Amino acid sequence: MEPLETEPHHVASSGGLLAQTKRWWQEYTGEEETPFDGDSPAWLISLLIHVVVLLSLALVALREPSRSAPAITIIQSPEAVEEVLDAPKEMVVADEQESEAGAVSEESQMEVAQALAPTLSEQSVVPVEAELDVASDITLEPLDVIPTADTIDETFVVKGAVGAGATGATGAVDRLTGEIAASLDRHPTVICWVFDQSVSLAGQRKEIAARLERVFDELGVYRSAAHRPDLKNMVVAFGKTVKLVTKATDDAAAVVKAIESIPIDDSGVEMTFTAIRGAAQEASIFRRAPRRNVMIVVFTDEVGNDQNEADKTAAFCRTLGIPVYVVGVPAPFGTKDVKFKFVEFDTKYDQDVQWAVVEQGPETLYPEVVHAHSGNLADEAIDSGFGPFSLSKLCAATGGIYFAVHANRGAQGKVTRADTAAMSSQLRYFFDPDVMRNYLPDYRSAATIDKMLADNRAKKVLVEAARSVEISPMESPTMTFPRKDDGSLALLLSDAQKMAARVQPRIDALAELLKSGLADRDAIKEKRWQAGYDLSLGRVLALKVRTDAYNTMLEESADVSKAGSQTEKISQQATMLLQRVVRDHPGTPWALLAAEELRRPLGYTWVERHTGVNNPKMGDGGGGGVPAAGVDDKKKMLAAPKPKRPLKNL
Repeated sequence: MEPLETEPHHVASSGGLLAQTKRWWQEYTGEEETPFDGDSPAWLISLLIHVVVLLSLALVALREPSRSAPAITIIQSPEAVEEVLDAPKEMVVADEQESEAGAVSEESQMEVAQALAPTLSEQSVVPVEAELDVASDITLEPLDVIPTADTIDETFVVKGAVGAGATGATGAVDRLTGEIAASLDRHPTVICWVFDQSVSLAGQRKEIAARLERVFDELGVYRSAAHRPDLKNMVVAFGKTVKLVTKATDDAAAVVKAIESIPIDDSGVEMTFTAIRGAAQEASIFRRAPRRNVMIVVFTDEVGNDQNEADKTAAFCRTLGIPVYVVGVPAPFGTKDVKFKFVEFDTKYDQDVQWAVVEQGPETLYPEVVHAHSGNLADEAIDSGFGPFSLSKLCAATGGIYFAVHANRGAQGKVTRADTAAMSSQLRYFFDPDVMRNYLPDYRSAATIDKMLADNRAKKVLVEAARSVEISPMESPTMTFPRKDDGSLALLLSDAQKMAARVQPRIDALAELLKSGLADRDAIKEKRWQAGYDLSLGRVLALKVRTDAYNTMLEESADVSKAGSQTEKISQQATMLLQRVVRDHPGTPWALLAAEELRRPLGYTWVERHTGVNNPKMGDGGGGGVPAAGVDDKKKMLAAPKPKRPLKNL
């Protein structure tokens, strides 16, 4: 039996390698001695073997393909997405024909959406957490002036903010053409046209449908038989319910026809935010690969009856990366309701002008204007420079634009009742958007605004005062006191004092509330809050001075300068505050109201004149009087008057 060869075999192999190495060294250097003599050869050979092994392992590792880190913007559980994507119950489909849009699959509901930057960039600028509640703050980009279309006067566009002023809805549509073209330059795009079905918007719908034909032509939709496959449109209508009129299609003619066919909903109910969320739900399939841009364009002239859905709608659209554009109305300054000039278009109704009251404001989350009526102008609605808060915040949250449309926007000076355009709100004055950009409402979360109010007493008391019941001066205070005798004069003066006494406590309480914030007034940095606080305190103090002075005048028959040093001091403070508003905030609603307040004297002066109260009465001269005018017999032959449309259902 042959012995097993183990270690000697390995050594012999190593010895042969060593001998070869020594011979190479001697031939290369010409020297007899080599570095491999003695004990070092074994160590060097071991080192070489280890180096070779390590290099081999490294090369194997390098050959393994590297993996890129996953770029995840939104992390959300399947349950949360499924809950958010529930379609509104009111949504019904008018056209049962299947389109390539189809229903949203479970796979599309699981799609991780990217937030859309204000300029519709291809990637998110800031990661967005998919939450139902809009708890995070909205950071607004600086306002940039955009070149205006030919049909629009004095307008500006703010991506992700409050919008652009326009003289008509068709002008806003022209501006939207540029937005659509920019979106198409980046990705194929789907436009969701969402229309208010109310009576008051019926005329505009037809104008918009006609203008869209030109828009589609400019975008090249009609230039080939195949239209533009990268542009699809769908139409949604809403009133009391929400209806999908046309699913996504690239047939532009069908879209125009669908808009023209939208029926009027005279229920007076407008589910605005439900409709927007429903449109986003229907279009959400296009936000999955291959990804398309989706834009929602809403046409409406009121705030909507479902504002409680505003934050959820904003969160839903923002999660999907869908910007919302609203062609709407300007909000009246510091108030919710405004008069609307309705001109009937249906011949079965009376064609006379009617004035309705509609909800188009306010422009802020919390009220910031104290309604201390002290003159005719204070009772008249004026432009706030911004759209209604809920809709404007929706545009801000999603990176869209709010277009504030009013036919009188280009008017210079005061707009009279007669000059108010048909189917428009009665706003007496409009303001330069270049000026108003410095007075942007706060679109951050309610929690953040609450903290801000808690940190500054002046801001807090302004909101508290604005929330209180509006105060008015003495209604038609008696200014003439005929002196028949001392007793009758004293009775007249006493009755007038009772009128002042009824309003005095409320005015005093409001003045003390606002004055409690004076210590924090100088800490306010925002122009909007500075103007709001100064105007409100100045007007309330002016109202207090007038009421105190009136009461004192009746008691002492003296000038206001003699009414007391305290009243004089309050008068000076009111004047200082109002003058500061005019000086620091020119061209704004606050300056307009402050200037009007300053034009009215703060005190009273007794003036004697002959009233004729003691003149002897003249006897009845007879003469029989003037006969009544005859009735026009032709009117009896006219047809019965037509009924008037109920204004509450506009």
